[in-house]
This record gives sequence, structure tokens and C-alpha cells, in this order.
Amino acid sequence: MKGDTHLIETLPTNGIYTLTIFLSREMCLNVGKLGQKEFPKGYYTYIGSALGKGASSLKRRISRHLQKKKRNFWHIDFLLADENATVTSVVAAQTNEKLECTLNSYIKREGGAEILIKEFGASDCKENCESHLLFFPDIIEEPILIQKIVKYYEDLGLTPLLVHIPLLSM
Repeated sequence: MKGDTHLIETLPTNGIYTLTIFLSREMCLNVGKLGQKEFPKGYYTYIGSALGKGASSLKRRISRHLQKKKRNFWHIDFLLADENATVTSVVAAQTNEKLECTLNSYIKREGGAEILIKEFGASDCKENCESHLLFFPDIIEEPILIQKIVKYYEDLGLTPLLVHIPLLSM
């Protein structure tokens, strides 16, 4: 996946984000300490935050997520490195508060999401989230999922920014 990272410059310096990820086929993948995991084909979201500056900023975090070749550090790195995983959009909002668990719980509850891999992206979670990777088995069209995510941000009093990640030919 290659994206136009110039679009990332429209994002705030810090805040929370939701990656919309499409897996083009079912796959089995080694996810670091979580081991081998099964991933069905379809749409996923990954909710995270970046509240720092410089290398810890939201822009840098998302830019890193969009790179295929990088050192696998976080659980999401293992998934996004696979050729069948594509980040199709990013929804983000400026905040200085750690709201990723609140947003994650809200999206899970309201969006009909399933948790397939416990502790994915949540091994250090203070609010006992089961996972920050959510699977949407009933979503077959991305605009429906994006519309829901934007609404969930607004429901929490956040001002969401949407960045579509265009695919560039290799």
C-alpha cells in the first residue's frame, strides 16, 4: 500500500485516530507475541492515539502506519505489513485526552463490530479493552463504515477529519 502522505498534513498534531483497513483475502498471520492469528477477509478498524510531539505526533504515527516496510513494533505493524492489508482511510480528531478506549468501546457497541483477536493493540490498555482491532463482518461497502465512524466521533463531541488514502500504482 502506498498512500499520498501529503494528505496526512491536514491532521492535527495530536489526538486519536481510526484506521479503516481492508483485507482482500482471508489469511493467517504471525502477530508478534500474540502468535499465529486468523484474519477473515473484510473491513477492520484500528483505534489508536498519539498525544506527543515530533516522532510521537499523530501525523508521524499515521505516516508510519502507511509505510509497508518498517520494523514491526506494534501489533498493527504485523497486519499492515502484509500485501493483502490496505489502509483505505483515516478518521482523526484533535484531543489532548486519551479517548481511544472510549471511542473503541463506542464503535464496538454501536457498530456491530466483533473482536477476533484479544489484546490486539490493547496489551497496555488501562481500561481493559479486549482489542483495539475491530472486525465488521456485515460491512461490504467502505462508505457505510466511514459514515458510522465519523458519526461516532461526533457523538463523543469530537470534530472528525477524514483522509482517504489513494492507492498509487507501484
